[in-house]
Amino acid sequence: MLEGTAPAARQGPGALRGDLVRYFEEHRKLVEAEALTLLLTAPEPVLLARRLIRESGAAAPFVTVGMVSRALWPPAAGNGPVVSGGGAPAAPEAGPTPFRLVAEGFSAPTPGLRPLEAYGGLFRDRFRALKRILHGRADLRGAVPIRELRGREGPASVIGMIREIRPTAARRHLLVVAEDESGAIELLLPKDRPAARTPWILDEVVGLTVRMPRERGRLPLLTGVVRPEVPALRPARTAPSARRVLFLSDLHLGSKSFLTESWQRVVGFLHEEGPAPEIAREIAHVVIAGDLVDGIGIYPNQERDLALHDIFEQYAELARRLRELPERLEILVVPGNHDAVCPAEPQPSLAPEIRTGLPPNVRPLGNPATFALDGVLVAAYHGRSFDDLIPALPGASYARPTEVMKTMLAMRHLAPIYGGRTPLAPLPRDGLVIDPVPEILVTGHAHTYGVDQYRGVLLLNASTWQAETEYQRMRNITPVPARAAVVRLDDLRVETLNFEPERPVLSRGSAG
Repeated sequence: MLEGTAPAARQGPGALRGDLVRYFEEHRKLVEAEALTLLLTAPEPVLLARRLIRESGAAAPFVTVGMVSRALWPPAAGNGPVVSGGGAPAAPEAGPTPFRLVAEGFSAPTPGLRPLEAYGGLFRDRFRALKRILHGRADLRGAVPIRELRGREGPASVIGMIREIRPTAARRHLLVVAEDESGAIELLLPKDRPAARTPWILDEVVGLTVRMPRERGRLPLLTGVVRPEVPALRPARTAPSARRVLFLSDLHLGSKSFLTESWQRVVGFLHEEGPAPEIAREIAHVVIAGDLVDGIGIYPNQERDLALHDIFEQYAELARRLRELPERLEILVVPGNHDAVCPAEPQPSLAPEIRTGLPPNVRPLGNPATFALDGVLVAAYHGRSFDDLIPALPGASYARPTEVMKTMLAMRHLAPIYGGRTPLAPLPRDGLVIDPVPEILVTGHAHTYGVDQYRGVLLLNASTWQAETEYQRMRNITPVPARAAVVRLDDLRVETLNFEPERPVLSRGSAG
C-alpha cells in the first residue's frame, strides 16, 4: 500500500488504484488509465510502481500502457506476466491483507565490484531516488545540472548532495559544497539567511536555489534550501477494522539487565490476564524494532553484563520468550546493531540457522523494512543512525529521539552520513531512502520512549527491556524502560503501556 489514500476509500481495488495515482503524482508522473488498469493485475502492484518510477527517470512525465506491458512481459520472458512461482497474475484484492511486505532495505550486493565502485553506485542510487522526489517542486522548477551553471548570471536552482559545510576564514558565513553527477559547486551562505539556521547534514540530497554572480571569481550565493520532505497535505490511511499493533524494541535477551518481571507483565497482559483485556484482545500484531538479543563483543567489557555468553543461547532464549506470547499474534522482528547479522546498514534479516528456532508466528525482516498491516503502512528501523545524527543536530539528544526522526522524514533518508558510527553497506540500491512515506515510523536504539506526529506520520520510539548498564551510564544515556505503544489501525490512536512493576499499565495517549 502507498501513502495518500483518502479516509473514505479504504477497501478493495479502488483504494489501491487511488494509492497508485497519488504515488505517481508525488513523483511527478501522470499514469494512463489503461496503464493503471494493467498495473493492478500485477502480483505486486506497489513494487512494480516503484520499479517503473526508478527506471523511467525524470525525463518521462507519463507512465504508459507500453511501459507497464514491457515490465510485466519482458521481450525474452515469453507471453505471460512475471509471476513468482508461476501461474496467472493475481486479481486485485477485495480488501487489505493483514500483512503485506512492501520493501526491505537490504538488497543483494553486486558481485565483482571493487569497494569504491560499489559505494559510487550506492550514492548514485541515493541521489537519483531523492532527485525524483525533489524534481518539479515549485522552488526547483527549471533545476539544471551543476555543470550548466557555468557562465550563467542571476537566479538558478540545482539538486545536489551535500559534500562539505565549513565556516569562512572570518567565521561570518558558511561555505557549502554540493555535487551531482555532473560536477560540484562551492556556494557562499551568509549567516543572516534563513538557510544558515537550518541544520545541514553531510551526504543528504537537497534542492538549492542560488544566485550566480556577474563578476568572475566571486562565489555563487546560496539563497535557499528545499528538502525532499513529507508532502504537507497528505491524508493518513487507516484500516477498516479496529485491530491494534503492539510496538516494542531493544529486548536485549542474554543480558543480566533484562527486565524479566516487566516482561512477564507483558505476557500476562497479552493473554488478557491483566488490566485492559479489551485492548489486549484487539492486538493482532507485535512489531519489535531491533536488538532482539544483547550480542557478543558489541562494546568494551560487555562480557561483564552478560548472563548468556553464547550467541545461539541468546537466540534460544529469545525464542523461549516469544513462545510465551499468544500464538494468535503475528510477530514481526527486525535486527539491530546488537544482533548477529552484518552490522552495515541496511541489514539483512536473521540467518536461517537462527530463525529456524523461532516460533512459527515470528516473521523476521531486514532492517529497515516497510510493510502494510491491514493496509496501514509501517516503516520499522532500529535507529543506529541516532549515533551520527544526534551530534550533527543542534539540541538533539537520546532523550528526544522523535525530534531526530522528524529530520529523517524531512531528508527522506534514515542514515545519510557516510563515515560515521553507522556503517553503510555498498549495495546497488540505497534501501535507507524513505519511499513511500509510511503512516507509522518506529525506531528503537535510544532506550527511551517517545510518541509524536510529523506531517501526518505517527512517530514511535519503542523503549527497551533492559535496565541501565554501566556502559550506558558512561555515555550519559538514561533509559526509559518497559514501555510499549499500542496503536489502533482504524484511527492511529496511541495508548502507552507501562509494564514497570508496581505501576499502572495504561496511560492513554501519553508518552511517559
